[in-house]
Amino acid sequence: MILRPEILRAEVLRAEWTKIRTLRSWLVFPLLTIVVTVGVSVTASSFGGADPVHVSLLGVEIGQAVVAAWAVQLLADEFGTGLIRATFIALPRRLLVVAAKAALLLSGVLGTALVSVTASVLAGRALIDDYPALTDGPVLRAAGGAVLYLMAIALLGLGVAALLRSAVASTGVVLGLLYLTPMIIDFLIDPDWKRNVFKVMPGTAGLTVLSTVDLATLPIQPLAGLGVAVAWAFVTLGVGATVICARDV
Repeated sequence: MILRPEILRAEVLRAEWTKIRTLRSWLVFPLLTIVVTVGVSVTASSFGGADPVHVSLLGVEIGQAVVAAWAVQLLADEFGTGLIRATFIALPRRLLVVAAKAALLLSGVLGTALVSVTASVLAGRALIDDYPALTDGPVLRAAGGAVLYLMAIALLGLGVAALLRSAVASTGVVLGLLYLTPMIIDFLIDPDWKRNVFKVMPGTAGLTVLSTVDLATLPIQPLAGLGVAVAWAFVTLGVGATVICARDV
């Protein structure tokens, strides 16, 4: 019997979900993301700042590390334990396996990000006197952009894990992109180089989506910056999936 592609995709999703839901990390990472993101955001909101909305979402800048580790673990751990061999024997269409992992990861990150971002914004509205109305365009754009940004970081982490197949190396690379790059930019002397590097890196460009004031001073506009992060995510995942298909394991 030849399975239609849509049936096979459903079977792959069920197989991956059965495997993933038995992992303790599937509960730990979402809870940790929420605790870290909301905790940092509430702390920042208690002090206020020039951009109230950005301040209320500062937790996203820390929570992204947990999301990246979550994404890396989802795939790299299978390579580390050798379980990936059994996975590919049972499900030989490797692109569908990667797609199923990405879909399940995104669904988890989406729910987690919605809770984290919503709680952070509500806390900011309660703690910061000059916080704009929750229905204001900039607030909705920053909040929605924060959710999409965290989803992009998840795909980026999954793509790097597909390329490197090591949890430690993959986590180091992703965190380096997110946190080491801004420090390197600070050491650049030429202002044009600073702006150009800022505009093409996923962390610096992507996080501009949280900004709502003085946008003209940013090296890249918020939605364009988010687009850079999304592009990094899809290109990295695409290359990683191609490499997985080309390797023996």
